[in-house]
Amino acid sequence: MELRRFTLCMALFVLAFAQCSESHSMHRRQAADDENYDFLGDEGTDDDTMNDTDGNAEPQVQMEPAKIETTPASYEVEVGGEVRLECKVTPERTVITWHRNNDPYFMGTLKMHPEEVRYSIADNSKDMVIRNAKVEDSGVFKCETIEKVPVAINHTLLVTQKPSIVNMTATNGGSVGEGTDLTLSCFVTASPVPTVIWSVTRKERPNERLTEKDAEFNVVGNQYTMRIKNVKSKDAGQYYCYAINKLGSDQSEASVVVNGKPQVHVPRTVVNSDLKIEAVLQCVAHEEARPHIRWYKDGVLIEDSETKYVISTEGSHSNLTVSPSADGDFGTFTCEAENDYGTHNRSIELVQSPVVEDVDIDGPRMTWTVHSHQPLEEMEVQLKATTDEGEWRTLSVPVPEGRHHKYDISYSLEDKQLPIGEYLAVVKVKNSKSWGGSNEPVTVNILFRENTGGAHSIRPVYSALTTILMYLLVRML
Repeated sequence: MELRRFTLCMALFVLAFAQCSESHSMHRRQAADDENYDFLGDEGTDDDTMNDTDGNAEPQVQMEPAKIETTPASYEVEVGGEVRLECKVTPERTVITWHRNNDPYFMGTLKMHPEEVRYSIADNSKDMVIRNAKVEDSGVFKCETIEKVPVAINHTLLVTQKPSIVNMTATNGGSVGEGTDLTLSCFVTASPVPTVIWSVTRKERPNERLTEKDAEFNVVGNQYTMRIKNVKSKDAGQYYCYAINKLGSDQSEASVVVNGKPQVHVPRTVVNSDLKIEAVLQCVAHEEARPHIRWYKDGVLIEDSETKYVISTEGSHSNLTVSPSADGDFGTFTCEAENDYGTHNRSIELVQSPVVEDVDIDGPRMTWTVHSHQPLEEMEVQLKATTDEGEWRTLSVPVPEGRHHKYDISYSLEDKQLPIGEYLAVVKVKNSKSWGGSNEPVTVNILFRENTGGAHSIRPVYSALTTILMYLLVRML
């Protein structure tokens, strides 16, 4: 009897345990089904559909739509720094994606660019972290939910950097020919975009900023250029590129040399000599790129082997020594200089006629110098009023005594009965060969009057007038 009672009790216990186990299994399956439904955010499984027909099934829970609680923001970080882009989403189990400039970077925690180790998702969040930031990280970052109707926010990131001029270059290394174009370039890395200023320090001139009237400016990416067309010798100097933004500045510089064609100068354009009298013709060729100098006689190149000429060139200076032995040895001699940028020349006349130089005016007195290896025979000053279109008036000048190669002449116009006014004056001299004279007229101002007693200064007239006025003033008192 006791045994039957014990067996019945054990059977009831086993039945109760089995029912409890089945109930617990059903609850676990229901929970698993709920999780699958939450992740997919879609319709229920087939079993769920079947359960819907079961009048004893529990009612299904309706999922709330995902919401991004973070508001769009603008982030700013310096190069090398770290920044965390926030994206707080509810419910927390919602899966999101991160895009940078529409390029996918993360889906959940799955990295779409495994090689980019600087990007990550912060632990226990959906925030995106960027370490060791670079300028190229700047852009628009989008956090978006994965749903039938997704929601998203956009963050703007600016990675800032102090300007750094990577290099500065100039056309042909800064050595350009006159008349060509000069281009200077600055490659600048900076964020935000810098302001670039150009300036130049020229010879004996302070540093000054260049503007649109001086050059053309252009920007392509990080390359900033300045172009000067048809450069002149005055454009040579030290050029500077300045890059500035809110974090700081940087500068670089380049030297520019403008090489022009040579400029030939001759101290005397006409030289007097005589047969068997040695004459030295001089010329100087100025330019940064040292030129080659040649001499010509009446357009024909003078060779170094010719015995009647001696050419001596030292640096930019060149002398041609001529020893005339016949009248045909006189004529036009040309000094020509040439470099990579062009040629230039000046001519010198070797003559037997007198050469007049250094005509000067000091009040009514004229002075000049005559060069002549031949004896002087006549000398005169020719005058014409600047307001007169008539003929020249000739004044004879005494010929100095003695025979020299150089004569310094002084001649006064004070007693020549000339009306007050402005005159053009030239000097003419004749030697035993021919006439010669000054090349350009000089201006003479006559400041004295004519009267029966001869020429007198204006000053006595002013003195007499002053005396009369003083006399009248005394009488009035």
